[in-house]
Amino acid sequence: MIVVLVTRLPASQPTPVTPIATDGCRGLPAFAPAFAAEAGGTLALATDRTEQGLVLLTDSTVYQHPTWDDAGYLGAMAYDHMGNVYVAPTPRISLQDNPLAGVTTLWRVDSATGIMSPFVTLEGEAGERNPFGILGLTYACGLDRLFAGTVIGSTPGEERGGIVAIDRDGQQTSLVTGLDVMGVLVVTTPDGYDLYAGLARSPDLIALPLDANGTPSGPLRPLLDLTTAGATAGERARKMRLVGDELIVDLVPFNFSLQSSATGNPQARQATWGWDADLGAWVVRASAR
Repeated sequence: MIVVLVTRLPASQPTPVTPIATDGCRGLPAFAPAFAAEAGGTLALATDRTEQGLVLLTDSTVYQHPTWDDAGYLGAMAYDHMGNVYVAPTPRISLQDNPLAGVTTLWRVDSATGIMSPFVTLEGEAGERNPFGILGLTYACGLDRLFAGTVIGSTPGEERGGIVAIDRDGQQTSLVTGLDVMGVLVVTTPDGYDLYAGLARSPDLIALPLDANGTPSGPLRPLLDLTTAGATAGERARKMRLVGDELIVDLVPFNFSLQSSATGNPQARQATWGWDADLGAWVVRASAR
């Protein structure tokens, strides 16, 4: 996963009823400007390269703080309004690099110092039949809260994952249980918020309405069938983002196997939906490619 450290405004302002991104307040990590001054060009944080852990990319260099590989290979990433970066361990080739005991721990990179350290450990345990834990992360500015999509403790016959909200002090609130979740995204709506979630066992997105305090205010509902944009039956929504009136979804194959996660960016594809104000729904704008 790559996060470019620039906040971009949408080319055109969405209509009032269009779902709106909640991550516009995200701040540049305080440790990053020094690299920008030295190397110039674009800055990006990445977890999907061959190096273990987190790296900072510029147009000409690759930098890694000595602590950024302490959790092994990483996957999901988000950062908050102060520029603190949050990352989740995700095993690739073997459990030697990512022991089972560590996949339920979320790590935090301090904006000021750049030091990465454990932030919070979610409930549950991973097992050899399912060595994965936290597969999705997003930050919602208005709620000042992280949201994590998980598959912790799930087995071939039972879904034990869900969605967990995490406050700044590490306090956890379980929002969805008994459902394996990958990518997550929070958007604003006229009634509060919608929490979008990509299912880990089917090519589908669901949505959970939240009130102004981030508390569930209604039942889960189907949102999108990813196959309508050309996703295969084995592809899942690893990451979602809003850019203006477009919902962009990163698709990857996933089947709880280390073999399918042997690289940080396995056969990644992208599909785009646009908001139709007349229908009040997302419609396919660009098929998966």
